Amino acid sequence: MRNMMTNQELLREIRLLRRRVDRLSRELEALKARSLEDPTLVEHLLKVRGLQVFRCNPSERLFFPSDLTPLQRDRFYELMKRYSFRLVLRDIMKCSESFRPRDLTHYCSENVCRRYCDALFEMGVIVKEGRGKYRVQTTHPANFGPTLEWFVAEMFKREFASSALYGIKLRDTPTGGDYDVIASWNGKLVYVEVKSSPPRGIELNEIHTFFSRLDTLLPDVAILFNDTQLRMKDKLVVMFEEALARRHGEDPSETPRVERLVEELFHMDHRIYIVNSKKDVLQNFRLCLHDALKKQNSLYPLRGSSRMGAENAKPSPQGIGEKP
Repeated sequence: MRNMMTNQELLREIRLLRRRVDRLSRELEALKARSLEDPTLVEHLLKVRGLQVFRCNPSERLFFPSDLTPLQRDRFYELMKRYSFRLVLRDIMKCSESFRPRDLTHYCSENVCRRYCDALFEMGVIVKEGRGKYRVQTTHPANFGPTLEWFVAEMFKREFASSALYGIKLRDTPTGGDYDVIASWNGKLVYVEVKSSPPRGIELNEIHTFFSRLDTLLPDVAILFNDTQLRMKDKLVVMFEEALARRHGEDPSETPRVERLVEELFHMDHRIYIVNSKKDVLQNFRLCLHDALKKQNSLYPLRGSSRMGAENAKPSPQGIGEKP
């Protein structure tokens, strides 16, 4: 009986262990993915608010076919992070039949458009039709909105470990029951309203409807996401201020302020955010969610030492706001 393994036997055991670890890793990732696909986390947060999901995740309205492999979906998701890719998809949707890469050059060079078309062809999203021409594989979706909603929901799942639904229809709500993206993030209900048109295509009544949806949902955090790199201050912020003034009356002290978080990201009381795609959409969402978590968490910042310092401090002879 041998007490020691030969080098070959040891290598075989190592390979076997590696295969087992790889298999367990894949199973763990699949289990994690299934848990985030489970709608019950979001449905529970809605149920405690007296709301019931009637329909969600309408895959038939997406730009890509429903039978994409997980790897193809991963690739499509990664491309969707690029603003230029999303612009090209919008142009493709405007083409009634077949198209060439040069037909998509309103915002990108022909070489960039060709690379995106090649990637979409390899994924099976578009098919070739004649020399250098393509057409969409599925029935043309009416607009880019549902695919953008899918992307935002995927972003919550993949980047923020949050269960999320898109294209949600709720029963018996005063605003018609249509909600773009609802996520269960850190045990909190997050609502995202997605606008794919530029600011000039957004009207004041849409902002009023956004606030009406918040009255129904009562989310912990709400985000109006406009997929543009244009300035938010020029129109959207102005419409928010007007809508807030109408809701809260003419008294400025009663009206929540729209304040700049950073660059073209704005917030109202660190709970309602206006977000665009300038620089990076994922990073913009990160900044807003981090801000909401920081401001709403009662443990941050720790104020005990500040209060103690204030109690021990000698009173100042100046009034508040007076210069020394």
